[in-house]
Amino acid sequence: MNKQAVYITQAHILLAGFAAAFWFVSKISSAVPNQSNAYDETPVTGQVIDHDISPEAARGKTLFQSKCASCHSVFKDMTGPALQGFEERGPWSDRNKLYSWIRNPEAFMKSDPYTKALKSKYGAMMSSFPNITNEEIDAIVAFLSPGPI
Repeated sequence: MNKQAVYITQAHILLAGFAAAFWFVSKISSAVPNQSNAYDETPVTGQVIDHDISPEAARGKTLFQSKCASCHSVFKDMTGPALQGFEERGPWSDRNKLYSWIRNPEAFMKSDPYTKALKSKYGAMMSSFPNITNEEIDAIVAFLSPGPI
């Protein structure tokens, strides 16, 4: 065989190897779930998430990611509880109590058995956010509130 034929054969083998490696890596990477966004996790309930959210909820998503996502997920417990449906648990349907809790969890917990139980269950106290505004909390709530299913 001449040198040109040898080079062409080697080039074809090399390309076939690259193609096989690319295919293999793409299959593996598509099997690994993407967990870079706390809101885009697949909910346990099987709900479909509506990505067309209001401007207030979009602002709430940004606030959630910067202030809450290190300890909370929307759909699963982490350092703190999952926050989907939080208004149906504990005293959080009263927005004033929610504001007080977020700004000063330690003081709120002194008179609230639900939050004492949260500390006992998760073994940690929620961080306080004394400078967060009511409007910012409302935006986070809008982000966490279920949309149309």
